[in-house]
Amino acid sequence: MFEPLLDALQGSPLALWGLFAILIFCGLGLPVPEDVVLITAGMVAAERDASWLQASLLMYIGVIGGDTVVFYLGRHFGSRLLNLAWTQRLFSPVKQARVRSLFDRYGAMVLFIARFLPGLRALIFCTAGAMRVRYMKFLLLDGAAALLSVPLFVFIGYWLWRKFSDDLESLQHALSRAHSFSLGGALGLAAVVALAGWLWCRYRRSS
Repeated sequence: MFEPLLDALQGSPLALWGLFAILIFCGLGLPVPEDVVLITAGMVAAERDASWLQASLLMYIGVIGGDTVVFYLGRHFGSRLLNLAWTQRLFSPVKQARVRSLFDRYGAMVLFIARFLPGLRALIFCTAGAMRVRYMKFLLLDGAAALLSVPLFVFIGYWLWRKFSDDLESLQHALSRAHSFSLGGALGLAAVVALAGWLWCRYRRSS
């Protein structure tokens, strides 16, 4: 999972910028797991003795940039884009109906949750644009979710490379375990924050 990215990027002076570009296309629906790209960014930073915080910032901008492109595609082309034959091959009517039900149930908070729903993320952001959600609200919720996940995954990759770079077999084993545990931890943290936000909104409405 990680080897093709590392093999392609090692030795390139533009490695982190290459990962940045991949994240932009991930926002557009490229079928590459975002967390794999972020963990790889951490390993590239460690291999080059670069700061994981600087790598996190660059990756964060890439994540938000890709999401913003999808949001504005929805804003400007709306239902016409979602009704195209090639779009429906990526996002079937069943998926589109599921996204609408999520908006009906959770409102704008679904923009926060979307960061942790890879199969629906791009569709949710495109739908938000089509529904004329204010960009600043989108940016706040998506940005907050990315602030939880992006530095976490980049740091994991950075730490693993520092610890296991001399033992590639152990590195592969640690990567597979870290991938599962970190994704579960990010989902758990996101669920807690989303629940707190939902309870706060209910409290504000009832007071």
